[in-house]
Amino acid sequence: MRRLNLLTLFLLTVLLFQLNSFAQSEDVRIVRGNLACVQLDETGKANVSKEFTECKGLLYLIGVDGNLYSLHGSDEEMEKITESSKSRMGYRLPLRLKGKTGGHQRAWLLYTPSFEPQETKDIARTKVTGTVLCVFTKYEEGDVTTVVANCPCNEYEPHAHFIQTKEGQIYALHGSHERIVSIEKNPQRENVTLKGRLGGNESGWIFYVD
Repeated sequence: MRRLNLLTLFLLTVLLFQLNSFAQSEDVRIVRGNLACVQLDETGKANVSKEFTECKGLLYLIGVDGNLYSLHGSDEEMEKITESSKSRMGYRLPLRLKGKTGGHQRAWLLYTPSFEPQETKDIARTKVTGTVLCVFTKYEEGDVTTVVANCPCNEYEPHAHFIQTKEGQIYALHGSHERIVSIEKNPQRENVTLKGRLGGNESGWIFYVD
């Protein structure tokens, strides 16, 4: 009888350990893909490149799962990620990044372990005005490109968006699926004012649209 109780206790301990591990890791994933940097050139035009040594804008991960993630983490960790992205024969090799994902098909995020997803309710509301740009992935070419759509873009395949302000800041746009789609349906791309909450850091600003 005592042996049976010990066995039962052991099994319960194992089960609790597994449940606890699952609870801690269920929203943590390993995403494999290539890095791409969205930043402004000398003329103030936004460009996307996979060949860079320093990114002063937004880092995106072109996931092999077909998703395009805006990448966010501490300054130190983002610098390490950039340095660890090696090139061979002119091609940047894929990375395996661990972190928490969020968002949806039209606005994915990947938070590195050093950067906890922010509670937007704790961030003060603000406004930003600028030009809304689309970031498309050319999967067959393994490349990315930026597009200033002059018409609604909701009919295109799912893609990412960011806003470029007149001051030269660029913010990854995130929010509910309905809110992002409403931005896609709007033909106005320049001098757009959005209300929401600003998060992230210098390594990658996020504008959570209300």
